[in-house]
Amino acid sequence: MIFVHLTDEQRRELEQVSRQAVGRVAMRAHMVLMSDQGYPVPFIAVIHSCGLDVVRTWLHRYEREGVKGLDDEPRSGRPRKDRLGPEIVDAQAQNSPRCSGLVQACWTVGLLAAFLAVHYRLALSVSTVRRYVRLKEWRWGRPRLAPASLLRKKRDPEAATKMAAIAAALAVVAKGVGHLLYLDECDLHLLPVVRAMWMKKGQRVRVPTPGKNAKHAFFGALEASSGLFHFADHERKLAVNFRAFLDKLTALYPDGPLYLVLDSAPAHTAKLIEKWCLANPRVRLLWLPKYSAHEVNPTERIWGLMKDAVAANRLAGSIGELVAHARRFFEHDLVPHPVSLPVAA
Repeated sequence: MIFVHLTDEQRRELEQVSRQAVGRVAMRAHMVLMSDQGYPVPFIAVIHSCGLDVVRTWLHRYEREGVKGLDDEPRSGRPRKDRLGPEIVDAQAQNSPRCSGLVQACWTVGLLAAFLAVHYRLALSVSTVRRYVRLKEWRWGRPRLAPASLLRKKRDPEAATKMAAIAAALAVVAKGVGHLLYLDECDLHLLPVVRAMWMKKGQRVRVPTPGKNAKHAFFGALEASSGLFHFADHERKLAVNFRAFLDKLTALYPDGPLYLVLDSAPAHTAKLIEKWCLANPRVRLLWLPKYSAHEVNPTERIWGLMKDAVAANRLAGSIGELVAHARRFFEHDLVPHPVSLPVAA
């Protein structure tokens, strides 16, 4: 005859499971508690309307595995008849119906199911096709209108060479030789930045706008190894102000080579900066690819965090007040973390 003997802690745990667990797990916990109280297996089987072997199975499982042993084990279920069905549906959904000779501009699950049945002899119900497209992470939604020129994205033919140069500099810095910083600048506007926020249903928040907009320029540099962020602010993004920021960086990193990764903004390519580079031979400028610098420069994310924190959904009293909030964010709220730049193949 099988009897389970519990400690006080095990008993409390099983009592909690019998009260809170769902369905059969609670019943199994109750079986173990009854066995601990001295009830024999036949009596427990009658109480729970099950076979003797069922009671013995769960008592043995509890003795081997504890409470976790009372859970159901994973079941494989019936194998899918059309194993390649999701892949076929996904592949066909990626091609426009017009590519297959149809007049429709986009697929519906009904059209897709009919097309697969006629052209591939793959008989799938509409509900099955809908399940497969969701399985492959397709979602029903409205597209956005955009100028055709934006969809034809320009590419820098020297992108691979520029990214390789940055990767080589990162490898040198990783060995403890010199420093690499990502540079960028942004304008902070008095006009509020609109961001998603929690609002009461039916009570849409209205963000006031200034009678006249104002802006202030920030220069920033993110150090790749340590994640430290250095900044300076001026009224405008002029080359002379950028040169002053470079002087600040060379003073902060006086030893070894200094790699500065930046885009080809006018303030960066001015003759004033070219002369400064000739006077500072240990500084090497590494150019980001054109048309995509904002996507691969991690400093861009710093600007986004700053604007979310100080300028989102609120109108400051003045541009000076807004600049003061931004300085406070950079000095006290921004947490340093090492960064790296993804390198294109």
